[in-house]
Amino acid sequence: MEPLVSVIMPAYNTEKYIGESIQSVRDQTYANWELLVVDDGSTDKTAEIIREHAAQDCRVKYLFQQNGRQAKARNTGIDNSHGSLIAFLDSDDLWLPEKLDRQLHALDATNADVVYSNGLIIYEPGAIPGATDFPIVAGTIEGSKMLDVLLLQNRIPVQSVLVRREAYRDAGPFDESPQFHGCEDYELWIRLAAHGALFHGLSDKLIKYRRHPAATTHENSKWLKPALRVVSHHIDEGTLDAKTKRNRLRQLYRNVIAALIEEGQLAEAKEFLREFAAWDNAGIVTSLQKLLIKISPGTFNTISRECLYRAEWHLQKLTGKATNN
Repeated sequence: MEPLVSVIMPAYNTEKYIGESIQSVRDQTYANWELLVVDDGSTDKTAEIIREHAAQDCRVKYLFQQNGRQAKARNTGIDNSHGSLIAFLDSDDLWLPEKLDRQLHALDATNADVVYSNGLIIYEPGAIPGATDFPIVAGTIEGSKMLDVLLLQNRIPVQSVLVRREAYRDAGPFDESPQFHGCEDYELWIRLAAHGALFHGLSDKLIKYRRHPAATTHENSKWLKPALRVVSHHIDEGTLDAKTKRNRLRQLYRNVIAALIEEGQLAEAKEFLREFAAWDNAGIVTSLQKLLIKISPGTFNTISRECLYRAEWHLQKLTGKATNN
């Protein structure tokens, strides 16, 4: 028998896009699926659109919860699902019609626990243009190796994932902690890898990911801050050497601070700068950075991170505080 795929879709005030997203599931060439759409307390016409699709297709199921964010919505959907396989799609993104078919073939061929794919990133008006595809790692990768890969960068777009329920049960559920909001999927991939799951990445572009002003990730700080918390929480679980781990966290702190400055959140940028200074006992955050962020935030972001690093190192050397890094 063909396995049942439970598709989990959290939804919050996405009346503009959710109809297309649901339809992209209904258009799949693989037919044995159930779509659980979890309305996370929407106040627009999201619920009405979901119910319209549910009335037309019994495989579409409507669930409601008081607003609790994406992690809770995904957990609610999974708790009410029945498939031996679980897939994820956000309510503003799309699947290509052959998405499930191709991934099921890959799952059987590789015996992987998690299959994911590349995709096309599309930019709606008002979104800042950038990359058009994802930095995935293609091929079959065992958990221990994938853990190190993920600690250095999230290589798995959530909209593309198909995971065996047994593997999810071993590593899950999604962590609903506020510090991980926006990166709870990234955190789960790391736990799956730590539990020894076998991953397989497809280079095929089987999803379409929208960037738009209302998206959670429209402001870079909204995903960089939880990414920092995820990596900080798990950084010692892999086999990365001390220098690589330190550099990864430094990079994330600097990116968070730079994003907050660009978004005009100077008070929060200063909080992260103080946290960075307290964490980095090598003294990489110096009075130079503090002065820049105070008197000229634009200069802080204009100077390349490498140049800033070298300037700080030489400043520390002059004061006798430099260390070998």
